[in-house]
This record gives sequence, structure tokens and C-alpha cells, in this order.
Amino acid sequence: MKPEQWTKEESILVLALYFTKPAGIKTSETEGVVHLARILGRTPDAVYKRMVRFQQWYPVLPFDINEDLYSEENPAMWEGYFQTPGKAIDEAADIAIRLCAGTLILNLYFQLIIGTMNEKSPEVIELAKFIRQSPSEVVRILHVYASFDPFVKVAREEQDVADLSLYHRLWTLYEDDLDKLSYTAKYIASHYPEKKGRGRKSGKRKSA
Repeated sequence: MKPEQWTKEESILVLALYFTKPAGIKTSETEGVVHLARILGRTPDAVYKRMVRFQQWYPVLPFDINEDLYSEENPAMWEGYFQTPGKAIDEAADIAIRLCAGTLILNLYFQLIIGTMNEKSPEVIELAKFIRQSPSEVVRILHVYASFDPFVKVAREEQDVADLSLYHRLWTLYEDDLDKLSYTAKYIASHYPEKKGRGRKSGKRKSA
């Protein structure tokens, strides 16, 4: 997958930003556009152009559904999001966490060797704690990345298609530009998204 192509997850993040009040296209200088571009590893102009694409489709309904519904470039795929703007905003929060976590785990991947990609590795434990996931989940994603690595031979287990799309996009984007990956990972680490409701629940557990 070429970096210029957009995955569904990335597009939902852009669409959520588009629907954020005041709804509509935000310029490439807008803080939200710059922030999204940095966590996506794209340019603000690329995010802006993606918004323009959605603007061309919305709100012209209904769309022709004769084309492949799984193509991100088919307006019909986004009809449900156009009819219910809050849908993209609701999904975006979870996607942002997955994307940010995936980027940080990919950055860790290039700092480890296969033999240290296990649940007892201090680096794995530390990152798992930071992104609020289990070490086993971090290891699972590390192994997904290993399955993309042409220099490593590992068997890939069945994975969620959406996960593979997101992780493969990250791998394709950063495999030949580790400096860019490190730069993006540092930015994400300082802006890691909070999951709604989690902090409040964890606070109760600590005081119990």
C-alpha cells in the first residue's frame, strides 16, 4: 500500500475532524489539522485535501451503490457517516488510540530483536503500561509487524482485517524512514489520547 493511499481508519479520523464544530473544511494551518497530520505521518496539506474530497461528496445523497462498497473512494461507503455525523466522531476516539499505540509499538519493534519481543521484556512492559494495554497485546502487534518484515520469517496468526490494514499502512509508511518514525513517536508520546471514562474508573480502583 502506497503511503498516499488512505485507509478507512485514517479517513474516519479526517471525517470526524471535518464534522467537528464548526463543521466543514479546516485549513491546513488549523491546529486540529496539524495535529492529525503529525500522528498520521502525513502533511497538513494532505489532510486538507482529504477533507476537500469529502466536501465534494457531502451532502449529495443518495449515492450510487453499484461500485465496490469496500473502496474508500466510493462515496456510498461514507453515506452512513454523512447521514449520522456523530458516528465518525464516536469511532475516531478508538481509532486514534489504536493508531497512536500502533505507531509507538512499531517504533519499539525497530529497537528490539525477535528474541526480546515477549511479555517479560522490560521495554514491552513499560510501553504496555504507558498505552494502557496488556503486554500480551503489545507482543501480538509486534508479531504482526514481524510478519511484514522481509528479513524475519514468522507465522502470522489470523488477525482482524481492520487491524492489519492499519498496521500494514504504518509499516509501509515508516519501514524506510526510521527517523520520521522516531519523530512521530515522540510527538505521539507527548500527546497520547485519553480513553473516555478510563481515567475515572482507574481512579476509583486506586482509592479502593
